[in-house]
Amino acid sequence: MSYRNIMDSVADGVFTVDKNMIITTYNRAAEEMTGYSREEAIGRPCHEIFRTDVCMDSCPLKEALKKNKSVVSREVHILDKHGASTPISVSASVLQDSEGNIVGGVETIRNLKEFSTILDSVADGVFTVDDKMIILSFNRAAEELTGYSHDEAIGRHCYEVFRSDACTHGCPVKEAVETGLPVVNREFEITDRKNNKKPISVSASVLLDSSGRPRGGVETIRDLSFIHILKNELHDKYTFQNLISRNHSMRRLFDVMADIAASEATVFLHGESGTGKELFARAIHDLSPRKNGPLVIVNCGALPETLLEAEIFGVRKGAYTGAGENRPGRLELCNGGTFFLDEIGDLPLQLQVKLLRVLENKEYQPLGAKNPLKADVRFITATHRNLAQMVEEGTFRRDLYFRINIVELNIPPLRERREDIPLLIEIALKKFNLSYGRRVLRISPEVLKILLAHDFPGNVRELLNLIEQAVILCKGSEIGIDLLPKGFLLKANDKEKLPRQRSSKTPDVNVLSEVISRHKGNRTGAAQELGVNRSTLWRWVKTTGITDF
Repeated sequence: MSYRNIMDSVADGVFTVDKNMIITTYNRAAEEMTGYSREEAIGRPCHEIFRTDVCMDSCPLKEALKKNKSVVSREVHILDKHGASTPISVSASVLQDSEGNIVGGVETIRNLKEFSTILDSVADGVFTVDDKMIILSFNRAAEELTGYSHDEAIGRHCYEVFRSDACTHGCPVKEAVETGLPVVNREFEITDRKNNKKPISVSASVLLDSSGRPRGGVETIRDLSFIHILKNELHDKYTFQNLISRNHSMRRLFDVMADIAASEATVFLHGESGTGKELFARAIHDLSPRKNGPLVIVNCGALPETLLEAEIFGVRKGAYTGAGENRPGRLELCNGGTFFLDEIGDLPLQLQVKLLRVLENKEYQPLGAKNPLKADVRFITATHRNLAQMVEEGTFRRDLYFRINIVELNIPPLRERREDIPLLIEIALKKFNLSYGRRVLRISPEVLKILLAHDFPGNVRELLNLIEQAVILCKGSEIGIDLLPKGFLLKANDKEKLPRQRSSKTPDVNVLSEVISRHKGNRTGAAQELGVNRSTLWRWVKTTGITDF
C-alpha cells in the first residue's frame, strides 16, 4: 500500500507543510473537510486553505515548529471553500529528516461538528482550556452567558472572558488541573461582556492526555440569575422591615405592626432573650410618625439603680456629690422620638413609680431639678420575664403593668418557628461574609439537620453566634460539622441519643416523662421519637402512671 493510500485511509484530515508553511501532502479527509481538492491545496500556504482566526497569530503548526514539540488538541473553526464554518480539533508535530533536521510539520484535523452540536445542545455553558488556561472550546450556552462569541473566546485566557474574582483567587479549573480532583458546584460571580454581574455555579475536572498526564481542564457553568431572582422574591415575601419569617405566628405580628406603629399607644414586647425584641421596637419606630425622631434604647438590667435613674431622667448640677454639671437624661434626648425600655422587669420599684408618672402625666423631673420637664416620647417596653407573675409576687407595680401593657406582642422563640432557621442562616452568611471578607456560600446538609433539631435556648442570637464563628473559621465555601463548637455538638449528640429503637418493652418512667414533656403532650411527636405507634405510647403512659398527658 502506498504512502498516499495510507494517508487516505485515515479518518482524520492530515496534511504536511514545509518550513515555509507550504502544503506538501493532503489526504482525502482533509479534502472533504475543506472542500479543496488535493491538487488545489498542494503548493499553497496552509492559511489560504484553512482560513482560521489563529492562522496568523497562534497557528499550532508554527508553534510546534518554533518550540520543536507537539501541540495537542487545539480547537479552532475553519472556513471551507464555500464559506461554511466547521469546528475542528488540531494537533501538530514537527517533521525531521534522517539527520534530525526540521524540514516541516504535520497536522491532523478532526471534525468536531457532531461533538460541537452535542455541546451546543447542553443547557449549561461548557468550555475547555489547555494547561496554560487558554480556551480551546466554547459552547453556545457559554456564548450566551458571557456575551463573547465562540471565535472571540477561543485562544484567549479564560480570565479575560469570565472576569471573576475567582480567576485570581480560587480558580476552579486551575484547582482541578493541579489537584486532579473535580470541583463541584462552586458559586461565583462573573462579569459579562456588557459589564453585568452574573451569579454562576461552576464544576470543573482535569483533562488527561493518552499518557495520563494533565493537558488541561473542562468547566461547566450554570447561570444562577433566575434562582437568585426567586430567592430575592422569597426573601421579600417573608421580610418585614428588618425582620424575616415564614412562621404563621410571626406573620400575624407583621400584619398588625403598621397599625400599632401609627398609634401613640404604649407597646409591650414579651419574648425570651435573643428573639429580636429590639428589632421589633426598631420596626415600630421606623413605621411610626416619629420615624424622623430618635430611637433611644435603655437596658434596665445593665446599670445599678443609682446610675439607671440618672441615665433615664438626667441630673442637674449639684444634685449629689460629683454632679458638677447639668447632664441630660435619655428621656430628654429622646424628645420627639421613641423610648425603648428593654428588660423593664429589672426596673427597681422606686424607679417604677417615677416611670408611671411619665406615662400618666407626660412629664418627669431630673435629679436635682426644681421643675418638671415635658416628655414628648412614645414608649415601647420589653422583657423576657413573666410580669403578671411578678405583679402577684409584689415585685412589679400593678398600675405600671397595666400602663405599659396597652398593646402586647408575644414574640415566639426560635424553637417554635424552626422553618425560619434556613432563612436566618442565609441572611447570616451574607452579613458575616461581608463583615469578614469570606465567601462561605452554604452549610452542609448534616449541619442544617443538627440546627433544625436544636432547641436554641438563646434563640436567634445563639444561631447567629454559631454562624458567625463558623464563617470566621471556614476556609472553603461550605460550613461542615467540624466548624461547630464542641460543646454544641455534645448537646446535639446527647439529644440524638434520645430517640429509641422500636421496642415492646416499657421504657423507664423518667425517659418517658422527658419525651412527653419535650413534645408538650403531642402524642404523635412523642410516639415517633420513641419509635412506636400512638396506641403503644398510650399503653405505656397508663402502665407507668403518668397523669399529665
